[in-house]
Amino acid sequence: MSSFDFQLFFTGRNDPRDGCIVIGEDATPVFFEFETAMLSPFKAHTTIYSDRNPVAAFDWDTNGDSLGVATIGDKEFPMEHLVLPGSSPNARRFQAADGRFYEWRRSHHDPESYELYAGPNTPPIAVYRQFSQATPIGPTHGTLEYNFTDRLFLLQVLLALSLNRWLDWNSE
Repeated sequence: MSSFDFQLFFTGRNDPRDGCIVIGEDATPVFFEFETAMLSPFKAHTTIYSDRNPVAAFDWDTNGDSLGVATIGDKEFPMEHLVLPGSSPNARRFQAADGRFYEWRRSHHDPESYELYAGPNTPPIAVYRQFSQATPIGPTHGTLEYNFTDRLFLLQVLLALSLNRWLDWNSE
């Protein structure tokens, strides 16, 4: 089992694309919010905020529930790039800004939890665990444990995790 230095708490609504608040601290305080608005019966827009400033967005297609376009800063790309097929049926990968591929794998022990890998035959570099508990910040429905401090990479990790959770929720 890997040991992690940092832990973020998922609070607010237990919805990976709307009302979810991610809060904690690594080298600095961390605060992300995911808010989704229906723009029309056929379009939805998710804004991801960091410290109350918009840093990314998802523009959903077809009835507001199909993958569309992701935006990080001024860079737009298909949302599918955050959930590419992985090394197994329970895995999806994404390419980070550093050019390397990372893979979220759904946990065999708990299908609502995920582990992030930087390569084959390596320990996870982050773990998302889904569970409800009372914490000093209020009710929490999950945690993300990790060791890195790159804020852009953390944003990409959270975006890919959000899409993985949303896709898995909607495929069951």
